[in-house]
Amino acid sequence: MSITTPARASLADVIELISKAEVPEKRKQDLRSAVRTIVKLLDADPASIVADPALLRRKVEEISPHAHGLSNGRWANIRSLLGKALALARPMIPSRNTVPVLAEWEALTQGLAFYRRVSVLPLLRFLSMRSVGPAQVTAADLEAYRDAIHAARLRKSPEKTWDHLTWVWNGCVRDVPSWPSIMIERKPRRRIYVLPWANFPPSLKEDVDRFLDRLSGRDLSDEGPVRPARLSTIKTREYQLRVAASALVQCGHHPQTLRSIADLLSFERYQEILRVLMGRHGGETSPQVGQIAAFLKDVARHWLKVDELELQRFKKIASRLAVGRRGLTTKNRERLRPFDEPETIAAFLGLPQRIRGVLNADKRSPRRKAILAQMAAAIALLQAAPIRLRNLTDLDVVKNLIGRGRRLYLVIPEADTKNREPIDFELPAETAEILSWYVREHRPVLLKQPTDALFPGAGTKAKSSGALATQISKTMLKFTGLKVNVHLFRHAGGKIFLDARPGQYEVMRRVLSHRSITTTTSFYAGAETRAAGQHFAAVIAERRRALERDARSNRSNKPSKGSS
Repeated sequence: MSITTPARASLADVIELISKAEVPEKRKQDLRSAVRTIVKLLDADPASIVADPALLRRKVEEISPHAHGLSNGRWANIRSLLGKALALARPMIPSRNTVPVLAEWEALTQGLAFYRRVSVLPLLRFLSMRSVGPAQVTAADLEAYRDAIHAARLRKSPEKTWDHLTWVWNGCVRDVPSWPSIMIERKPRRRIYVLPWANFPPSLKEDVDRFLDRLSGRDLSDEGPVRPARLSTIKTREYQLRVAASALVQCGHHPQTLRSIADLLSFERYQEILRVLMGRHGGETSPQVGQIAAFLKDVARHWLKVDELELQRFKKIASRLAVGRRGLTTKNRERLRPFDEPETIAAFLGLPQRIRGVLNADKRSPRRKAILAQMAAAIALLQAAPIRLRNLTDLDVVKNLIGRGRRLYLVIPEADTKNREPIDFELPAETAEILSWYVREHRPVLLKQPTDALFPGAGTKAKSSGALATQISKTMLKFTGLKVNVHLFRHAGGKIFLDARPGQYEVMRRVLSHRSITTTTSFYAGAETRAAGQHFAAVIAERRRALERDARSNRSNKPSKGSS
């Protein structure tokens, strides 16, 4: 039986093709079920979803199966069946290719290490299916496989697959006699824009260190800042100066000619630096460009001490590139929009207990369970006390978690906070219980050496901020489908509270440790608009109903004509 395939098939066409396929009815039911499940999870009309593996793969990768109650096994089965259904509409690489490898390739792979053989086998099956042996293979054949795994397969991360295969193939070219001598160009995953200090003269780094010492207050100079900069600020400033030096190299300046900060910041070179940075943002300014422009202007003023006329030129450019921002960014507003729905808030707030329930019935290794329990503890803390990432990472079970009877307090002194405002929260009983469970049952598994870090990392140190932040975001996406980074917990908490208590900015100011109420209102005045509007509409509606009741009451009590 021949099946006619539409030129640009949709998933609706795929469902129709399944009905016409010459396979058992049970198989048809499984294939239709998989396709309809994907359609439901994408919340779209099947006729609007093009049956293109590359497009579908990107959409499917955004689905969080745990957020929809799907186990890993069930989700893997759905994706596999979706690939088989798509094969009815267009050529597809099977998820498990069982085509025998040509004898010539088999002979070459006999001496390969296990990891190399496993990695290269799918490519060799692809070549064997085309009757291409070691003597006939060309670069075009290898590129055909690269294109196929991108365009005709649903397995995730084809870029990583190809990058790894390139590394393995090139290793075989070098190490295996008689392997086809075709080296695959391995493109770097990202272009490096910011050069290390080792690329520049030592004198430049020495000048930068002297500047940073003054910024930190270590040199006790009368010309230093009134308040020493924090360590995180020092690191940012050091990086921004390295960005500036690297931008000049991209403009054609030899690194060895940049011997001091003065060599970076003539007015003409200041312009060159900013043009390079704007070029990376489509020729426009951005918050990052504006911040570097302002910082370099301050360096020219306070470190290089340019004259007032020259300084005005710096100021004019910095002012032109400044990006004023009031309130939440568009990206954060979009990420908070799901929190308009009670079901989303319930899934968000209930996640720590949900993770605990999953672990109680889970069979994964103790370390993997401990890491997931760590995420439950971190998320519970951020929900109850939305602190910043650095403070979360640095939490100490002795110094920062203070028990008093049955109460547990989160205490962070002002010296350790970004804006020098102390943090002192009494944690809710539910949060305290999650923390106690994590510390008692799972934290010991993560300890390699004795440490008081709440979230231990290598040795006696705490886990790095980057690792902790990434794990929290991935856990949120996996279990709820929400894209929530650590900082967004502050905004989510503000929205949830102000939606329930419109106008109570002072409470949020204290919770978020803002020094000024203006900061709080600038962020959340827009976030609570929907709730404020609903509250306003409810009051108006209630007032209308009250007036209508009064009017009916007055009419019923009004004497009728002719009554005595």
